[in-house]
Amino acid sequence: MSHPTITLDNARKAIAQGQTKADELGLRAVFAVLDAGANLVAFDRMDGAWLASNDLAITKARTSVMFEAPSEALNMPLKLDEPVPHFDHTNGGLLLMGGGVPIFDNTGTLIGAIGASGGTPEQDAEMARAAIN
Repeated sequence: MSHPTITLDNARKAIAQGQTKADELGLRAVFAVLDAGANLVAFDRMDGAWLASNDLAITKARTSVMFEAPSEALNMPLKLDEPVPHFDHTNGGLLLMGGGVPIFDNTGTLIGAIGASGGTPEQDAEMARAAIN
């Protein structure tokens, strides 16, 4: 049985849309598209993008797949004298900051996620949202 997933063609289209937004913002960025099982489908690093953004984009997309939510939605403010939730020791890691957005099909089924990295967390979230709209 096959599970719904994002196609390579759609992943490439999302990356192209994200790159258009990066250009508008004057940024060099990295984009990673994962399927619903958190497997890499497509990856692109714009010329001049930071090397560190490679792992960040993938991790933001993984976070969105695992929680079926934008990665910035999971970012909670710190409170004094309370434990801090973190996921840096999970298999592959998760990143609770802007730049990861889940991708759903027209029935509302999760088919993947895109991660963007190259600017501030807010800019990364803007690029990721532009990629899937």
